[in-house]
Amino acid sequence: MRIQHNIAALNSYRNLTGNNNAVAKNLEKLSSGYRINRAGDDAAGLAISEKMRAQITGLNTAQKNAQDGVSLVQTAEGALTEVHSMLNRMVELADQSANGTYDNEVDRANLQKEIASLKDEIDRIADSTNFNGINLLDGSLSATKLDLNKASTLGGNGITVQENAAIAATSEFTVGVGADGQEHTLTVEYADENGTLHSVDLKYTSDTNAATSTKNIKDAIAKSELASVFDVTESNNKFTLTSKVAGEGGAKLTAIKTTDQTGTAVKAGTVTEGKNATVTAKGQGAIQDGDKITLNGKTYQFVKDADTEVADGATAVLIGKTSDDTMVNLNKALESAGIEATLATNDITFAALNNGKGLTLQIGDTSEDFNQMTVSVGDMHTVALGIADIDISTQAGAKAAVDKIKSAINSVSSTRGDLGAIQNRLEHTINNLSVTAENMTAAESRIRDVDMANEMMAYTKNNILVQSSQAMLAQANQLPQGVLQLLQ
Repeated sequence: MRIQHNIAALNSYRNLTGNNNAVAKNLEKLSSGYRINRAGDDAAGLAISEKMRAQITGLNTAQKNAQDGVSLVQTAEGALTEVHSMLNRMVELADQSANGTYDNEVDRANLQKEIASLKDEIDRIADSTNFNGINLLDGSLSATKLDLNKASTLGGNGITVQENAAIAATSEFTVGVGADGQEHTLTVEYADENGTLHSVDLKYTSDTNAATSTKNIKDAIAKSELASVFDVTESNNKFTLTSKVAGEGGAKLTAIKTTDQTGTAVKAGTVTEGKNATVTAKGQGAIQDGDKITLNGKTYQFVKDADTEVADGATAVLIGKTSDDTMVNLNKALESAGIEATLATNDITFAALNNGKGLTLQIGDTSEDFNQMTVSVGDMHTVALGIADIDISTQAGAKAAVDKIKSAINSVSSTRGDLGAIQNRLEHTINNLSVTAENMTAAESRIRDVDMANEMMAYTKNNILVQSSQAMLAQANQLPQGVLQLLQ
């Protein structure tokens, strides 16, 4: 018999320690409700569930974003409801004034006073309607489309439609010889698509070999916010930063400097402004009487005589003595649509005057384009609606006003229809996000959450084992006392 080492007690103690640890983990899981409380519980399960948690958080936030979008759309559409009511009242007044039973100086003058007041209120609504400080109806959210009908004619013949895509702004800088193996800071300042200025500091190691400095700067740019704003290319130590937002409003560099003053370490290059998308009607000859341009569903008919009758719904454009005069008349007709036309030989190019980009909603859990939605609302001022100059103080003016007001009603109806379609889409988006978040939560729960019944079974077993091992440890500690019998 040996008394220096009690192997039975050591064995009982080892089992008691293991059982205590098992009970502690059981209690931790039962008290927290999670099967995985630390990476050691299930490393792979933890990694998967954390990614799921991030996705669920993104989906829930996207739901809130979409709900905010619905509120914004409802605000804009609600304001346009009253604009519609006022336009309908204006039609009533114009029809009334067009009747020959009224006196110009008295009756029609009073009717014109109400017309003027209604126009002022429409402009006030266009200026004041906002959501969280964002103006909705003043044209700042207008992304003018350029849909040119191929059936249009110029020079008496059909046209060829040429769509000219928007060109993004580009900014250049070059990298030359720098200090040998020293760390420096490259400060890049840029203006984003909203004109807001930003400054980014990039840490890089310069080198007497320009190619090495270039590589180090390229690596630093790839890890910075610049990579999310610009598409970055490099060739022969020259960097070209192309704005991810195409058009005149694209991001561009405003300044670039480095703490490395060696030689030509970094030199700013050319900044080229972006261009908005345009569409060109390529004609076969000079503009002539009867030519028609149909743009965004509206027809503009060229006439030699202002009294010439035009097609139903068409806008007459007087052909001037020179082509420049004709373009002035065309641009006056296009002004309310927010479009400008330029003539080159026999071709007319149309560009949007207001290059509003709309308001982008984040309606998904990732940054892909399909998880963004742009809400665009047209300009609802009387000038944009084409009713700023209506005057019903004369019978002839009242007759002309009727068609203009009805055209404005159609424009507002179209805008409200677009807003209604956006709202319906957002509601479907919210439903889809809700279902996806629910399913992802269920999947994450299966990985992360503890089965309380199963864990309680394990706790009961381990608790009994703890008590048993404690009892056996006590018995094992008594065994060496048998040696005392041999000493009597």
